[in-house]
Amino acid sequence: MNIDKFEMDTAPFEKTLTLRLPSAAMTDEEAAKALSEWNSPLIYAESDKHHFYYDITGRVSLRSQLHKEMTMRDTIALFAAVADALLYGVEKNIDPRYILLDSDLVYVSEETGSLRFICVPAVNSGLSAKPLRSYIRELIVNMQYDDSENLEYIGKIINYINRNKKLNPGDFIDFLDSLEQEEKVAPAMKKSVEASPVIPSPAIPEPEPSPVQTPSPEPEVQPDMIPLESLSEEKESPLNISFETPDEKPKKDEFEIPEIRLDDISQEKAPEPAAPASFPYMIRKKNGEKVVINKDEFKIGKIPGMADYLLTDNPAVSRMHAIIHKIDGAYYICDNYSTNSTFLNGEQLEAGKNYILLNGVRINFANDEFTYYAD
Repeated sequence: MNIDKFEMDTAPFEKTLTLRLPSAAMTDEEAAKALSEWNSPLIYAESDKHHFYYDITGRVSLRSQLHKEMTMRDTIALFAAVADALLYGVEKNIDPRYILLDSDLVYVSEETGSLRFICVPAVNSGLSAKPLRSYIRELIVNMQYDDSENLEYIGKIINYINRNKKLNPGDFIDFLDSLEQEEKVAPAMKKSVEASPVIPSPAIPEPEPSPVQTPSPEPEVQPDMIPLESLSEEKESPLNISFETPDEKPKKDEFEIPEIRLDDISQEKAPEPAAPASFPYMIRKKNGEKVVINKDEFKIGKIPGMADYLLTDNPAVSRMHAIIHKIDGAYYICDNYSTNSTFLNGEQLEAGKNYILLNGVRINFANDEFTYYAD
């Protein structure tokens, strides 16, 4: 195990891991410099010619937490954090072999629950790196799950990693996002079906009997039946289960657009359009960008197609970092369990809780500052 290569130093107010480098090791200076950013998910503190020092104060190993029951949300967040760390390394040109995917060397903050990963930016360090696919499999086997939930999602994750021999971190994050959205939609659809009223069929009045008449003799007629030869010979195909909805294109003649002639159009003057509503907005300190909050649920993050405002140029921002809600005419902000938190005027927000937004307040999504204005 890689943990055997490290020495633990515990002082009254700090905890440090020390790695002694073999004589053949050479430090990758460019990678080491990239690790110095404060918002990096990779732990790296200081080094000298023969040692790397890692500050893990206030953190415990992930392995010590694996006995706890994990909900689906916890599980997906853990797997996404692992993939995010590797993705961050790719963005910073850090060799993925420097990042140690070992539950003894992945650390959890006792205060926020965020994950940090040991990175050894050195060639010939004597340490072995585990591929993402192997590490996710290891986690699945060693984790404890909340058995009150439907664990079908674990099977879907296993099938996904089995199909992808070289698991790409970005693609894996996209898959986890789609899986989480799929699980959110399913209960809502079930609730909608259960709540739908059952409308009874209208009663059909029985016809009044007609006067009795003596019929003329006719050949005997058999009761109405469908001849067997008129039935389709096509057999029903076996059930085909798919997690993706096929794109069905309507037939052209079903939605034929009638021809419109100019003389058919009414000459009456069209009504004047209503004046656009006034929306609140944010100004980004970094570049002065104006962000108009034009939805009752406005999402901030870095998932294209899901977030209403993208912050893809800041790795400290989470995939779905925060949500601004309009409730009874007022606007509130909610941190969406982000890795690096959301702040109002410097105060850290409790995740999952709504906080009212007042004109002129400062909002920080991790280290990215905005000022909120309400017209």
